[in-house]
Amino acid sequence: MRHFGVGIILSMLACFALVGPAPASADASVAVMPIQSDGIDPMFAANFDPGKAFTDILTNKLVDIGKLSVVDRAHIDQIFAEQKLAQSADFVSNNAVQLGHMVGANFLIVGRIVHLDKTASQGVGIGNVLGNFGINNVGTSADRYHVQIAIQLIDSATGRIVKQYMHDENRQAKGILIGDPSSGRGYSSAAFGSSVVGQLLNSAAGDLAQKISDTSLTASAVPNISAIIIALDGTDAIINKGQADGVTLGMFFQTFHQISAKDPSTGKTIVTDIPDGSIEVRAVSANSSVARVVSGKPAVSGVARTQ
Repeated sequence: MRHFGVGIILSMLACFALVGPAPASADASVAVMPIQSDGIDPMFAANFDPGKAFTDILTNKLVDIGKLSVVDRAHIDQIFAEQKLAQSADFVSNNAVQLGHMVGANFLIVGRIVHLDKTASQGVGIGNVLGNFGINNVGTSADRYHVQIAIQLIDSATGRIVKQYMHDENRQAKGILIGDPSSGRGYSSAAFGSSVVGQLLNSAAGDLAQKISDTSLTASAVPNISAIIIALDGTDAIINKGQADGVTLGMFFQTFHQISAKDPSTGKTIVTDIPDGSIEVRAVSANSSVARVVSGKPAVSGVARTQ
């Protein structure tokens, strides 16, 4: 598959009791995309990645709450690495349909750490001074800090932004500025969790994970469409279904070729569908569509069915 040229979360939710938002169904599927931290004060990004830290912490918080089915972070990282995909919020937003299909999620969580900085200073550092940016116990502080994180929940079937969330917090903190995520347990380590940055990111992740989990969501239904591949043109397949049949841009089809064989016990001919790839619609007309071959080798006269 090419670098995104390949243009790339939730069933009905359980009823909630008398008050408050309806919780998401345990069958709901979400994927936390890499959270961006561009523009963060270098003091907070020396030798560690605040975006990666928050991505991991938010994923863990969602799993702990248990209202949503959360796609494994290792699976997402593997896909981004294998396909050499850009880990930016804009890229994910623009390719939500394709990414949702690739990672297997109904909804994508996209976000950015807008602010992570010190707003007031009260005291001096000891031990490793901040200018050294050593990740082990960078310094001590009794200062005021500010974190602001913006999150979007995107329906991967349509690319539509379903909900937006914001966490904005000021915290008076005294102690180690940045703990040590290399201590063996990464961003869940006690050293990182007790640091100022760890406290800020854990607080934000807990708040946003609860808001996301409490949001009532329903995944967009994908129409059941079966088409015939009428021609192949390089890396494109032309199918005999279009707008009139419910085909839309970004829709994925699984492709099959058919094998006929006679059952010797009954004498009847049995037709079997053999999966041979997948395609993604990139142009739609009234009664036909052009789809990019995403995987495998679809065949002319093969069958294409929505996934």
